[in-house]
Formats: sequence, structure tokens, C-alpha cells
Amino acid sequence: MLHISRLFIHPIKSCAGSEVAQLTLDAWGAVGDRRFVVADENGHFLTQRQFPVMQRICPQWDGQDLWVRSMGFEDLLVRAEEGSGRHAVQVWNDSVVALDCGDRAAEWFSCVLNTRCRLYRLPENRLSAEDQRPVKPKYTERETWLNFADGFPLLLINEASLAVLSAALGRSLDAVRFRPNVVLAGGAPWDERRWGRLQSADGGYLGCCKPCERCVIPTRDPHTLQRDSDVLDVLKTHCRIDGKIIFGQNALVHGLTVLRCGDTFQVC
Repeated sequence: MLHISRLFIHPIKSCAGSEVAQLTLDAWGAVGDRRFVVADENGHFLTQRQFPVMQRICPQWDGQDLWVRSMGFEDLLVRAEEGSGRHAVQVWNDSVVALDCGDRAAEWFSCVLNTRCRLYRLPENRLSAEDQRPVKPKYTERETWLNFADGFPLLLINEASLAVLSAALGRSLDAVRFRPNVVLAGGAPWDERRWGRLQSADGGYLGCCKPCERCVIPTRDPHTLQRDSDVLDVLKTHCRIDGKIIFGQNALVHGLTVLRCGDTFQVC
């Protein structure tokens, strides 16, 4: 039996996350998770792969207004009514309709990242087909929508596998490096590679549909932003499958409206 040990949201894609006691779920994943994105002047999304300092941008979203802080800069408040206009933002191969958060936010992020960029948010009411970003049909039998996440509504990791990496490294490796939504405890190391349906006692389930291929982000210390070569070595030793670094599972949500720390799941 698995249980949720930690939960996270990341209001702005590729910026710092927040640990929470529960996640509310809607048609686009976890409410408050990856509902904002920073994009360059051509509308292409920015990430920590290009700008590691994004990890030091700490957002808090109350469902309407967004507070953002970063060391050395005045705090930024982005009100829900600020900004206007619908724009296409490119997230990987997807063109996503988003709302511009205004010039104040653009200037703030441009200063922090030292590059011209703008902040965008998903519209609250996405009713037309052009407003939707679907999960690729090969991974789901029904229409499933996405926020600004890479490709799936939720990312799950296995606490037992993380413990193996920490033991091999000789120091604790925090889950925040892997930017999950859900950390699950109670299983054996690497069981997540075989997870399929994680059945909840509430009747719904999480459907694991694609192991998560990893980039450089987990090898950076989230506090110093320095690359840890020993972390890369450990990942290569324990997580390399078919030439790719794999850690965690991407998941779809079926029949669940909330996830709480302590919730249990049966692997089916």
C-alpha cells in the first residue's frame, strides 16, 4: 500500500515550488500548478535549463492574485485583472493560448533574468477548442487537458527510490530537485517503473502512463544553483534506461478532486 508523503505545486513553470498539505484537482491538473509561464519575446517558454536563477523566483498564488519574490528585488504583485490580450505561447511543440500579465510583470522578470521576457497566465475560462492543450491521444483514451506542464497533469516520484539515490550519494537528495507534484511512500525502490493504476480508497485513481525522462535540472543544487557532478553520476548509475535518465512517473487523474498527505493507494 502506498501513501502520499509530500505534495507540491509550482505556480510558475520552472520557478520555485511550494509544499502543500493537499492538492485540489480540476480538468487541467492540480489547481495552482503551472498556471503561469515566462516566455521570451518570440513567445517561447523559458526554463531553468537556460536560466538556473529561475529556481530563486518564489511565487505564491491565492487563486486570483500572484505574489512573486526573488532575493535582491522588490516583491511583485500581479493582480488577476492586470494585463490583457490573448497570445500564443510555445511550450515544446504546443501553441498555448495565454493572457499577458502586463508590463510591470514583464519588466520585473526581465530584470531578474536579465533577458527580455513576459509573464503569461492560463485563462480562467477555457471553453473553446483553441484554448485547450490536450495530452497526446496515445497516452489517454479520453480528452485530457493540460496546463503549462511539460506533457502530463501530474508528476509522481517514489520516496524509496529517492532514498536509494541519497544513500549512494552519501547525503540527502531533496525531492524538490525533481519538481514532483506527488511523493509516494510505502513501496520498494524502483517499483514506480512498473506502476500502472494507483487505486484510491475514494474510488478514483491515478493512471501512470509514461516514465519521466530527466534533464539537467535535478543535478543543480536548488540553493546554490551549482551543478553537482556526483548527482549526475548517481543518476547515470541508477536511473539510466536505454541511454536516458528516467526518474518518476507522469500520471493522469481519473475521478479524483483532491489529494491529501496521508491518502493511500493500491497498486493495480
